[in-house]
Amino acid sequence: MSRPKRLSRSARKRAGTLRAERLQAMRPDGSSRPMAGLAVRRGRHLEIEPLFQSGTALLPTREGPKPTPGDVVLYTYSHGRRVRVLQIVGHKGVLEDVLGALLTDSLERRGFDSRVLSEAAEVTAWDQRVDHYRADLRSLFTFTVDPESARDFDDALSFGHDAEADRVVLYVHIADVSYFVAEGGELDREALRRGNSVYVPTGVEPMLPPQLSAGVCSLAPGVPRKAVTVEMHLDKEARVQKVRFYRSLVESDARLDYGELEQMFRDEIPVPRELSESLAVGRPLARALKAHRLERGAIQIESAEPDFHFDSGGEIESARPAQELESHEFIEDFMLLANEQVALFLERAHVPCVYRVHDQPDPFNLDRLLSVLSALDLPTPVFDPMSATRKDVRRAMRETAEWVERFTPKGRSKAALTQQVLRAQSRAVYETENIGHFGLALASYCHFTSPIRRYPDLLVHRALLAHLDVGPQPETSTLSEWAGHCSRMEREAAKVELKADDIALAHLLRRRLEKEGWHRPFEGQILSLVHAGAFVLFDELYEGFLPARHLPGDYYEMNDAETALVGRRTGAAFRVADFIEVEVAAVDEARGKVDLVLAEEY
Repeated sequence: MSRPKRLSRSARKRAGTLRAERLQAMRPDGSSRPMAGLAVRRGRHLEIEPLFQSGTALLPTREGPKPTPGDVVLYTYSHGRRVRVLQIVGHKGVLEDVLGALLTDSLERRGFDSRVLSEAAEVTAWDQRVDHYRADLRSLFTFTVDPESARDFDDALSFGHDAEADRVVLYVHIADVSYFVAEGGELDREALRRGNSVYVPTGVEPMLPPQLSAGVCSLAPGVPRKAVTVEMHLDKEARVQKVRFYRSLVESDARLDYGELEQMFRDEIPVPRELSESLAVGRPLARALKAHRLERGAIQIESAEPDFHFDSGGEIESARPAQELESHEFIEDFMLLANEQVALFLERAHVPCVYRVHDQPDPFNLDRLLSVLSALDLPTPVFDPMSATRKDVRRAMRETAEWVERFTPKGRSKAALTQQVLRAQSRAVYETENIGHFGLALASYCHFTSPIRRYPDLLVHRALLAHLDVGPQPETSTLSEWAGHCSRMEREAAKVELKADDIALAHLLRRRLEKEGWHRPFEGQILSLVHAGAFVLFDELYEGFLPARHLPGDYYEMNDAETALVGRRTGAAFRVADFIEVEVAAVDEARGKVDLVLAEEY
């Protein structure tokens, strides 16, 4: 048997180069699913740059669509230094085109195959079934509160009165998704694979087909809907004295958005009589529930998210930092209470289920946070990570979070300090073993109130209904595996959603600068630092990168505490949470990246 011919050194080098280029043209996970790319002109050649993945620009084959510079495309590796363009999605200056490409690039699959859609069409007819075991609650005044652009309404509220015990009765109605999505079916397998819906400013890639997510499962106004109701009787101190869980039939009387409800709270618009009666009961109840949450030691700190606003045609026309509205807290407090009550009930009954758990911060991560704040000349509580108990960790974290939230000193960026506090936290995940929720200061907690958009909620619904003998017994041997999968999918969705927000903001920023002029200063806040430069929040909304090499008059290096870029010769420093004046040097709207320089007068 003859040996294979040995390749020459130059041939081996060429083969190695081709393998490297092929790997660069593939996804980081090794798959050859379509990638999003941007067509760019370099000299005489048109090349395709990866838009959201790492890799170098490669040449398109002659087959397939012929893009022009600025086109956003989908492509796969072909051969050699070439890629095959599969589809021209649109243009980099059109936000909807770019975000559509982002979803295709980031998600394993978009849309639903014929088997899933066929099952969805079949089960939608079940909406007309009469279930004699359901409690008919259509006589209760019921309403929903969601974002303005929402189409999938998971939850609704009703209020009543238990005259005999002189208690408020709170009804939290949740879409009965498990009624339509049977375990092991096509719908169920696809929902599990996705784990959750993915939301971007221009739309959503839903966990369930629209026939369900925006159709028969959604608690839309004016139509009877199947629900699972948590009925809670609360005393005058807003403590739960009695709780019941059951399948129900509800009909929403009003669909409100958060802004509309906020205007009602501020007496800016009239409130219909029945809704006014419900809000008169619910508003003080929500405030009492929030007070209880803070009393038990819940961590109260939030990062600012962009709030996008749309024109009459559905296009994004502006954005502003999201405000902490009473209307948000009004709904949040009732959903938190329902989630807690379901978790407590299932845990006491020893029913296997998926909990939403949040471990306490690592004491050494907390100690590093305190060191960062101290290096910025900010006060910190006494804390020793070597001897700290759980009580010590909670005290130190809560004191720090409250101080940042309420008393950020003049000349320091609250957004930057908030980000430092959030980084010190552990990540909330799904687990079958309950360790409690540190951030909420709850011994038991689960996700129950959003089964249209989160698969763990669907798992909890099945566990609850089976234990109540109004649903089939679910599979439990793989719960732990499913919980881990859902945690991973949640993290992936969060990355996509953050990237989508950055892209939408970059498009708005470019539009604004082209109208107002590029050479204008913005007040910026240094959020965080790396050796190469600073990430800066400017105009309270946009984020950009200020390279250290562009800082004038010196060579800047990171200090040991990683809290400042310090000039080697002058000792001048750019520190975390400092305010600076910046100008925009460049906007890559297709990737959501903004380059900054110091303003000339700074």
